[in-house]
Parts: sequence; structure tokens; C-alpha cells
Amino acid sequence: MSLIQEIFLESDWDEVEQAQAACDERATRLRAEGHTCTCTTLYRITDGRRVFLLEAQHPDMVEPDRPSRRKPPSRRPTQRS
Repeated sequence: MSLIQEIFLESDWDEVEQAQAACDERATRLRAEGHTCTCTTLYRITDGRRVFLLEAQHPDMVEPDRPSRRKPPSRRPTQRS
């Protein structure tokens, strides 16, 4: 599975909006190539500055949802006295 992860640090740009716009623009380019993208805003614990996280995955690489292998609990007959 091929997963792309990129970060855009608020501190690397003059304005916060520039960092967010760079993340959004990159996501737009990847979507045009057929990737599924998510953009998430995180905050650094050290100073509270924003980190924009981009995660992208190509649909051909996405694993289909597999049904759970876990069996549902069986019902036990209740004993009445």
C-alpha cells in the first residue's frame, strides 16, 4: 500500500494562511492524479503552532474493507428454576 504523508509547518511560512493554502493546493494536485486525500490540522504540543498534515492514497492501493473475523457471541440458553 502506498501512502503519501506530507506536513506543512506554520513556522515555515510568513502567514498561517500560506501554509494551509500550500497543503490545499498539493491535495488538489494529488486528487487530479486520482488520489484520495485528507488534510488535518494538528497542533504542536511544544508551542501550539499549527501543522497541516496531508495524507493521500491512490485508489488502486486502497485495501477493500474486510469483514470482521470475530464471531458474534453465541447465545446461551437461560436456565430457569
